[in-house]
Amino acid sequence: MASILDEYEDSQNRRHPVQHSSRFVNVRLEEEKPIFNKQRIDFTPPEKINHFAVCNNQLCMSLGKDTLLRIDLAKPDQPNQIELGRKEDSKVHKLFLDPTGSHLVISLSTSECLYLNRNTQKVRSLSRWRGHLIESVGWNKLLGTETNTGPILVGTSQGIIFEAEISPISVVLTQFHFLLLLPDRVKAICTLNGQVVYEDVFPDKFGPLKKMIKDPVGGLIWIYTEKAVFRYHIQREARDVWQMYMSMNKFDLAKEYCRDRPECMDTVLAKEAEHCFQNKRYMESAKCYALTQNYFEEIALKFIEAKQEEALKEFLLKKLNNLKESEKTQITLLVMWLTELYLNRLGLLESDEGKYGLFLETREEFRKFLCSSKHKECLYNNRTTIYDLLASHGNVDDMVYFSVIMQDYERVISHYCQHDDYGAALEVLSKHCDEKLFYKFSPVLMQHIPKKVVDAWIKMGNRLDPKKLIPALVNYSQMGSTQQINETIRYMEFCVYQLVVTEEAIHNYLLSLYAKYKPDSLLSYLEQAGTHASDIHYDLKYALRLCAEHGYLQACVLVYKIMELYEEAVDLALQVSRPGLSLCYVQRECAARRQRPFVCARISPGP
Repeated sequence: MASILDEYEDSQNRRHPVQHSSRFVNVRLEEEKPIFNKQRIDFTPPEKINHFAVCNNQLCMSLGKDTLLRIDLAKPDQPNQIELGRKEDSKVHKLFLDPTGSHLVISLSTSECLYLNRNTQKVRSLSRWRGHLIESVGWNKLLGTETNTGPILVGTSQGIIFEAEISPISVVLTQFHFLLLLPDRVKAICTLNGQVVYEDVFPDKFGPLKKMIKDPVGGLIWIYTEKAVFRYHIQREARDVWQMYMSMNKFDLAKEYCRDRPECMDTVLAKEAEHCFQNKRYMESAKCYALTQNYFEEIALKFIEAKQEEALKEFLLKKLNNLKESEKTQITLLVMWLTELYLNRLGLLESDEGKYGLFLETREEFRKFLCSSKHKECLYNNRTTIYDLLASHGNVDDMVYFSVIMQDYERVISHYCQHDDYGAALEVLSKHCDEKLFYKFSPVLMQHIPKKVVDAWIKMGNRLDPKKLIPALVNYSQMGSTQQINETIRYMEFCVYQLVVTEEAIHNYLLSLYAKYKPDSLLSYLEQAGTHASDIHYDLKYALRLCAEHGYLQACVLVYKIMELYEEAVDLALQVSRPGLSLCYVQRECAARRQRPFVCARISPGP
């Protein structure tokens, strides 16, 4: 008789004939995954886990002494932490979470019981359950809702089982609160921090409260009993919201709800600044502190003690920008302090080759500060102090930059001259065309770059008074190089022939230059200057003495003639190496003036 196993194999062979060429069948077609697969959750509790309950994707755990942590597993990155507010000697005995995940019963070791709803932050004491150590809860899966547990069974450590029902009758949600209707009272709980902000107990004469309803359009809240109807108005519900957000360190929201209340805004800013400082976010802290009315010295000292110079600078900059123009003393103090901070920073960065990029960035920031139009008056009035600070730090480049901003070109030119950069000095002079500076610096510039200086003078034209430039020329015309002398003559000629200057001093000086260095041009100048005393612009006596000292007899004859001293002219003409030319010249002039008898008596025929 065939066994059951044999019959099974026969039936299988009839369905799927086995190919007799292979005696082995591979029954493990693929790798099978294990039935149970362990996975560690990426979560590290802040305190020791005491008790744990999970239901309907809602996880609740008791941590440490007094903390309850709730996590919606659909939003694991948004945990909710609640302080239970227990007494020192009480501990969490057990946690009970209903099938909806909405109702949490917390049994304490002190035979007390707490209740927490999924939609609230406030733990409520179940006073009627006091004196019982709850060991088990039987939930009602059919009648339980998010707002009502329905009838439930509760077992105690003494073996007692009683029926109970937890039902925070109607719930109405407003912008920042939810109102709970209990049989004899109404509680308003803030949705931001779970605190009870309002509780209204109804007298027994009205009977138990039945229901609470909110008008979705008008916003009023209505409550009725069997004997009465009540209405609640909501006025300025957001008045204290800023405080709640501030206590939660949500400062942006806190500021949003107190924009029209300066005193509250100041409190929020101070709190935010302190919070940032404690968390070492010094730059953010500085920006917030600058907007508060806190004592300036106290805040500055905080950053100094923390050795946060950059944050201190940020605080001072923000504070400076918030000051009014009338607060001149404070503005001056801050400007000087910031200048010192910038210079200290630049000095440190400049000595560190690895931070050259940061040095350039900081210098650019400093220069923007120096040319700030808002504080231009303060910078100008205190420019001497700023110059001293720049000099004490050896910061020559920024001193020159600041001098240009202040239009203090004299200091800039002095700096260039002291460092033998005469071309740069002349460039500043030529760019700003300040006549007084030309008169002051031309002597030293003429000594080193005479041609460029004269070019600049010529370009200035009649804006310069040539007479005031003579001191810059006299020294070098007496002891200077050939180039300096030639450039001096070039400028004097420009004044006489191009600008048509009639100043006697200029013409006399040009005569002296010709007499000493360019005698070939002397006679030509005298002839072009005119033959009548009323036409000329030089001193005839000075010209005569000058020509006589240098032995220029022909020039002397010409000057005598202009002075109408014909007798002296004839006497001098007789001494000239080529008297014929001079005598003829004088004779012609005398004839023109009808003094021929005088001339004929003095002049004998030539050989």
